[in-house]
Amino acid sequence: MRDTPRVVAVVVAAVAQIVGSPLGSALAGRSVGDVSDADRSLVTPAGWAFTIWGLIFAGSLAWAVYQALPSQRAREVHRRTGWPLALAFAGNAVWEVVYPQGGAWQYVAQVLIFGITAAAAVAYVRLQTVPADGLARLLPRATAGLLLGWLTVAPVANVGSTGVALGISPDTLAAQAWAVAALVTVAGIAAAVLLGSHVAAGPFAAAVVWGLLGIAAAEGPREVAVAAVCAAAVVLVALAGRAITRSDRRALLVG
Repeated sequence: MRDTPRVVAVVVAAVAQIVGSPLGSALAGRSVGDVSDADRSLVTPAGWAFTIWGLIFAGSLAWAVYQALPSQRAREVHRRTGWPLALAFAGNAVWEVVYPQGGAWQYVAQVLIFGITAAAAVAYVRLQTVPADGLARLLPRATAGLLLGWLTVAPVANVGSTGVALGISPDTLAAQAWAVAALVTVAGIAAAVLLGSHVAAGPFAAAVVWGLLGIAAAEGPREVAVAAVCAAAVVLVALAGRAITRSDRRALLVG
């Protein structure tokens, strides 16, 4: 019985984050994409980059169902990662409802996204030391890696959009300097995570690079696009460097 609350929480939260976006759009009369386009900053990725959420949601739901199977509920990998990932999924659901409301709710969304990132980071760190095999190994690692990778980029985009919503013009040199500095920070954080990873570095790096290339393709100033591409290159170099020194490359690159 000790596992039942966690198992149920993971399933409910995984479903909630899929339902959250249409619910938020219905309540606000506009979607997350509409708000993002209205408050587009220099670090807002191109629209196609957000399709990664489909993959993250699919992985989350697949893992939620798998960890709920009677044979899986008591496994250490699910016990160690279930609550933090459930919190991340639930946070996503709330963010999807709150963000389209605009106004003061954007500040709430800003706080939420950092909390979601922290929860995903806890799960990712715990996965580094928990042995697992089969789908119990692949599903949580791939899901947590993709989620944390995207969330390494997303807070920067969120801060940028909030700044524009507050009336800060993205057309100034100061805004460009901030955008470049933010991208350098993302590259540094991602590289540090990769160099310290034993598993799931591949999904993590893929999501970070996807987000950075989305920023580069968003038709912003050339300086920002170049910084985003260079940041993506730094992430790939860090992944390659870690793979060279890691004996179990499959676990590192796949999960």
